[in-house]
Amino acid sequence: MMLLRQFNNRVALSSCNRRVICGKYGRLSKDHVPPQGSITVTKVEQVHLTEVFGLNANPVKGIPSTNGSKFRTICRECNMTALGENDGEIADVCKALTRQINHFFRAANSPTSHVYTPLNAVKYCRAMIGHILAATSVNECRREPCEAPYFTPLQQFVLGDDHALEDTHDIYYWFFPHKHHQSIKIFRMVNEGNECSMSILSFFPLAFLLTEKGKGIYPAGAVKLELSDKSLFVDLSALNIDFSTFPAVELKGNQFLLMAGSMSILSYPIT
Repeated sequence: MMLLRQFNNRVALSSCNRRVICGKYGRLSKDHVPPQGSITVTKVEQVHLTEVFGLNANPVKGIPSTNGSKFRTICRECNMTALGENDGEIADVCKALTRQINHFFRAANSPTSHVYTPLNAVKYCRAMIGHILAATSVNECRREPCEAPYFTPLQQFVLGDDHALEDTHDIYYWFFPHKHHQSIKIFRMVNEGNECSMSILSFFPLAFLLTEKGKGIYPAGAVKLELSDKSLFVDLSALNIDFSTFPAVELKGNQFLLMAGSMSILSYPIT
């Protein structure tokens, strides 16, 4: 397993590193995952999901970061444009849903467990996917770029191609009522014979899941998001709470997960 300190960017960075979104070579820039503005940035402790998830997982002491979970894997241009110009949509969605969620749990007689907020789905997804791509080890920046059926369409979408995902990926979301943050750039799941590669970024109040097109592995309670959607509808009931931390959930029968520790990061706010 790769040491946690390797993804924590404690290595010397030079001008020959490849940026994981645009694929160009040059100096790297730090990206906050989750993005600033969508959460209250505090001191966090970071661990690999593979270090804390499993039958024999032992408690480990994570690596502290003084102002949120950060990854130095993209260039300043991508950070300021592809992500920065769209991060406001994530912040607006998070703030609008948080207000409604607070109201829902304070009101004892709410007639429905659903809340909703308008959104620009393309801008929201472009920013979320960009942060998923950025959340990885700096070692990935030292590899030669190559075409990848799973990642190339994601890169093209983040860089401005609104139609890049039409034949390759599906997107799902659900209520994520937890304090910790979860980012997994890629993992693969087998569920009763069905196999699917996926990516996820989860932080209050939503989990955001990418899957291979038509493969359909997602937790109970997930809602499919289309890029043409104008609103997000979120169910706040506790009916599917046990599945909200997917993929860190109990596996049963013919189910198993494959993931790389350096691409599977949990961060816990320290107050």
